[in-house]
Amino acid sequence: MKRFITLLALATIVGHTSQAQTVSVYSKKDGDKIVFKNSYGLSNFNVESRGKIEISDDDKDIKSMSPDGYLEVTKTVFGSRRSIIISPQGNGLKREYYEGRTSVSFEPEGRKWLSEILPELVRSTTIGAEGRAMRFYKQGGINGVLSEIERMESDYVKAHYAKELMKLPLTPKDYAPITSRVANAIDSDHYLTEFLKDNLDKFLETKEGTEAVFFATRKMDSDHYKTEVIKEALRNGPASLESVKIIMQATGNIDSDHYKTEVLTTLLKQSNLTDAVIGEMLTASRSIGSDHYRSVVLNRALSKSGLSEASHQKVLESVKDIDSDHYKTEVFKNLLRNKLSGEQVQNMVDLTGSIESDHYRTEVLTELLSTQDLSDEAFQKLVDHAAHIDSDHYASTTLKAALDLPGLSRNKLASILNAAGQIGSDHYLTEVLVSVAPRIKQLNDASLKDAYRAAAKKIESETYYGRALRAID
Repeated sequence: MKRFITLLALATIVGHTSQAQTVSVYSKKDGDKIVFKNSYGLSNFNVESRGKIEISDDDKDIKSMSPDGYLEVTKTVFGSRRSIIISPQGNGLKREYYEGRTSVSFEPEGRKWLSEILPELVRSTTIGAEGRAMRFYKQGGINGVLSEIERMESDYVKAHYAKELMKLPLTPKDYAPITSRVANAIDSDHYLTEFLKDNLDKFLETKEGTEAVFFATRKMDSDHYKTEVIKEALRNGPASLESVKIIMQATGNIDSDHYKTEVLTTLLKQSNLTDAVIGEMLTASRSIGSDHYRSVVLNRALSKSGLSEASHQKVLESVKDIDSDHYKTEVFKNLLRNKLSGEQVQNMVDLTGSIESDHYRTEVLTELLSTQDLSDEAFQKLVDHAAHIDSDHYASTTLKAALDLPGLSRNKLASILNAAGQIGSDHYLTEVLVSVAPRIKQLNDASLKDAYRAAAKKIESETYYGRALRAID
């Protein structure tokens, strides 16, 4: 499979003439073949190699190459061109040196020129990378390889050497320092992401390695690449509470609500998540500014069975910052599929006051009535909120929904009557009173009848007032 890597770098070089010149670097890898071109002003540096090439320990000569190996180096400066071609010959190497088109003996000028350009060449390309990485490892362990990576210019070459380093005999304690130093050395989010993703199974073996991976994502500019790494880590295995806390810290450094949501919903796809893990995720959802994306995360979390009271409370804390009545109502209704504590029910009733739409507020209040066991105190708070809905139609709709509940106590009926008295419309007030009248007559409670008649006196229309009184007599 062909793989092409093209690096285009533009810089300004000021020469003796003080004129700005453009520098371009081109590198292509196709299997074992490498083509490298570097040009600036009137200077060109071209390299083509193939096969496995071994570099001498001082980086100044070619020690060996595979039978299919080949290396050609050409440099042109102000029209003066020099080339070296090295290829296998028998058990050794054939070395050719050219000045212009003229063949010149390799010794001593060709060897001298090769020794001058090869150290720069091996740090600018991946030629001989496998052998050089092993050499630095033998000389100085992982620090030897990492120090060489830090001296390189190209992020592609740095990433290639980091890949070679990971093939060497390492221990889990090596992963954190390798991750940290490679992340500091590589500026490209693309190459750093490739390196991290390719080695996540190793890096996530230890707490230190896990922390190093997610700390590395914090230096990335691209939310896309940050998310790529974090999502891949989540796919790598079940998330512990400790690792989730680290992941949530990394997610906090993602600016895009879209990508934050991708991370959190990927986490929620894991099976057997503990309530503590979901709680951490719900806390993190509060950093999502978009009502749409925050509701996506909260609704996905609420689809998980067995959430604790603490998690339900975190949903309430997150949803109260949602501005959209539509999304807030959507989350409330999903939350109400669970049995909430009495305190949480009262908190939700209070939060319905932040819903500006009478339609959506009524939806939530009626859902509360039908799904939750309300104490007398919570019930009174709910019908009081209903009474203060701007639309008398929706206020009466909520109070009549309350009347549909079986076994209403005397206190709850009194709460409905007090709330009904807040309705300004004669029509809707009468509707509520006529609906509650059979319950009051059944209880035959004098104080409730007095409260009923007190509410009815607020009806200005003689017709509606008469209808209300006939219903209770």
